[in-house]
Amino acid sequence: MAATEQTAPAWFPRASIYDIDKSWAENLEEGPYMQGQSYPQRAWPQRDAWVDFLGFPLASRLGVPAGPLLDSKWIDAAAQLGFDLLWYKTIRSHEHPGHPLPNILYVNVEGQLPVLNTPKLATATKQLPSSLDALAITNSFGMPSRTLDFLRQDIPRANSVVKEGQAVIVSVVGTPPPSSTSLSAADKNTAFVRDFLEVAAFAKDCGAKMIEANFSCPNVCTGEGSIYQSASQVRDLASQLCKTLGDTPLLIKVGSYTDDALLRDVLHAASESGVKAVAGINTVSMNVVTDLSSMTPALGAARLSSGVCGAPIRTITLDFVTRARKVIVRDQLPLALVGGGGITEESQFDDFIREGADIVTSATGMMWDPYIGARYHARTHK
Repeated sequence: MAATEQTAPAWFPRASIYDIDKSWAENLEEGPYMQGQSYPQRAWPQRDAWVDFLGFPLASRLGVPAGPLLDSKWIDAAAQLGFDLLWYKTIRSHEHPGHPLPNILYVNVEGQLPVLNTPKLATATKQLPSSLDALAITNSFGMPSRTLDFLRQDIPRANSVVKEGQAVIVSVVGTPPPSSTSLSAADKNTAFVRDFLEVAAFAKDCGAKMIEANFSCPNVCTGEGSIYQSASQVRDLASQLCKTLGDTPLLIKVGSYTDDALLRDVLHAASESGVKAVAGINTVSMNVVTDLSSMTPALGAARLSSGVCGAPIRTITLDFVTRARKVIVRDQLPLALVGGGGITEESQFDDFIREGADIVTSATGMMWDPYIGARYHARTHK
């Protein structure tokens, strides 16, 4: 039996370690669901093979982005599964319920989504995909968040469960004031920025070693998820966040770009503001319906648009890494680059590394095949 098989037996098509039929709160309390399977044995590299990321020594370039790791228990699970840079799921300045069920649905997307002229429509299905390379889901949570009291205890706990060679990043997002308020547009923006700064400062006070500002989320109905589309907004907000955080490194999460000039402007804005790393991308926004005849929104009337992720977005995410690295090298920007999205086989981590990603992340792939990291390490370090 091969070393990879001994270290990490095949997982798929078992159900995900996140139960898509249960709420975010239920998964937080009861998960991750390992389906009776044990954590795989980890192949650790020699210390001289570790990598440096923003001053933190990491045993590998593998990470899990903000999303699947709901609390310290999930951070601990991902660390045991062989991922060394772990993102604590995006937090807000106050408790926030997020969207009701359903939060995750399988979607019918054949092959790789094209970088240009990406389709805007997909249909949902209850059918488990035939293979990991056909795994496509839509997720729509609305960035729920626990109470500050919970986070004040749990973020330090997340830092404590990781081993040497691993590190935790806390993802944060600002919350705009309710649309029903009588504030002017300028006052609403001021309140939003103030909230963003407050939650970033809170995360630092809780012991966050690195902080990621979520500038890209297609699953919210207000403007906090589209900041990455404006270089001026990135510059203004990121510079204030960097000033607030001082020597705590700031990363920003961005989405995909079809406009090379906009991508360049955003990367320059980030660098000039003091941002240390840029991460992309999480999902591709699409309209998900139950069927093409009725065009009924699969997630409910208020959520026609949602983020599609999984294997079909890999071409788009790899393209982002290629183009972002080109700008960083050509313009000599002091930015680290985090890339991921669509990775469902262990060999695909190397594709992103070859294109210039300093850290490579997997969310959907890790959820449906949690041994993917261990197999990568077994193949790389045998």
